[in-house]
Amino acid sequence: MIWLNIFLIAHLSGLALMAGTTVAETVVFHTFSKSFQKDGAPALNLLGLMDKLSALLGIGAALLIISGTGMMFITHGAFAHQIWFKIKLGLILTLVLNGFLVGGRQSSKLKRRLEVNEQLTDVISNIKLFFLAQMILFFTIILLSIFKFN
Repeated sequence: MIWLNIFLIAHLSGLALMAGTTVAETVVFHTFSKSFQKDGAPALNLLGLMDKLSALLGIGAALLIISGTGMMFITHGAFAHQIWFKIKLGLILTLVLNGFLVGGRQSSKLKRRLEVNEQLTDVISNIKLFFLAQMILFFTIILLSIFKFN
């Protein structure tokens, strides 16, 4: 029973780390975009900060995977067949894919356009939508984990 509690604490810590980092990245990016709209010149140091925050996402994800696997092992997969858990796993997969496929691509596009001094308005809008989607996914995952409907 103690291991289940340890894994649960690690799992919640990983979730808090990932969600908190996403919130921090969202705030930093909004500050970047406001600076760009106001001054016309981007605050490049803020993009560097966002790159450094990405390491925290990886640590949080590793904690989630290890602790989630540990809890599944200890409970003998008790939740694996429940609808809320299957939906939660699908949302987690969507969260990860959205991060790599949308967030990663838009971030790369932003950096490329900054290097050649191209227009950024559409990329900034896309990244804002990306962060909104990530927040909604995290919120839904948390709700599913709390209420565990069947």
